[in-house]
Amino acid sequence: MNKKLEVFSTGGGTQSTAISALIIQGKLPKPDLVVIADTGREMPTTWQYLDSVVRPALKAIGLEVHRVKTSEWVSEAARDVFHQNGDLLIPAFSNLNGNPSKLSSFCSNEWKGRCVDRWIKAETGKTRSQFKKWIGFSLDETTRVLRMQRGKEYESGLIRFPLVYDVPTKRQAAIRLVEKMGWPRPPRSRCWMCPNQSDHEWAEVQTDHPELFEAAIKLDESIRERDENAYLHSAIKPLRDADLTKPDDLFSGSCPSGECFL
Repeated sequence: MNKKLEVFSTGGGTQSTAISALIIQGKLPKPDLVVIADTGREMPTTWQYLDSVVRPALKAIGLEVHRVKTSEWVSEAARDVFHQNGDLLIPAFSNLNGNPSKLSSFCSNEWKGRCVDRWIKAETGKTRSQFKKWIGFSLDETTRVLRMQRGKEYESGLIRFPLVYDVPTKRQAAIRLVEKMGWPRPPRSRCWMCPNQSDHEWAEVQTDHPELFEAAIKLDESIRERDENAYLHSAIKPLRDADLTKPDDLFSGSCPSGECFL
C-alpha cells in the first residue's frame, strides 16, 4: 500500500537514452511514469531524437513519455533567468572583483525538478514523498551522485540511480549500449543558452541554429543590464566576441545526462 511510484525523469541525453534501452531489454523494471521537462530552451536535436527514436521504442512496450512544459508549471518568481529575489538562475561566469568564478545553478531545480513534481501531483495526486525519481547519472559521475546523496530526498529514499546501482554503467558503455540497440548516437542534451556548453557546442549552436545563437547573444547582453559582471561564456566576455574555435579542454562543460548539474 505504501509502495512509491517509480518515475523515470529522463533528460533526453546519452545516459537517459541508455536507461530507456535497459528498460526495453528488461534489465531495468518498467517505471510507472516517464517524464521529461521542456524548458522551452532545449536544443532542437534533443526533441528530434526523442520523438524519432526513444518515444516510439518505449511506446511499443506500453510506456508514454510525458513532456512537461516548464511554462505551464514554473513558479511566477522563476519564469525569467533572474529570480524575483534577484538571483541569476543559470550558472553564468562572473568577474566580480576581478576574480573569475562560476555562479551557482538554480535553473535545473526551478525549471525542471519542481515543474515535474507539480505535474506529477496534478496528474496522479502523489506528493514528492510518494514517488521515487530516477536520475540518469552514470557510474563515472561520482561528484554529482555524491552531491545528491547528501540531500534529504535521497536520504528519504526518493532518488534512484539506475546506472550507478541497478546496472552500473559508465558514459562510454552507455553509448555502446545505445548503439547496440541499432539506435543512432544520442545528441548531448542541453539548453541552447547554457553556460555549461563547451566552445565546440557553442559553435554548433552558431552554425546549425543561427537564430538560437543570436537569441543567446541577446540574452547574454540582457543579463548584464542587471548584473554587469555576468557572462554566458567561460572567457568572461560577451558571447558575440567569444572565440569559439579553441579546442575543448578538461574544463569544458556539458550536460551529457540532461540533468544539468542538479
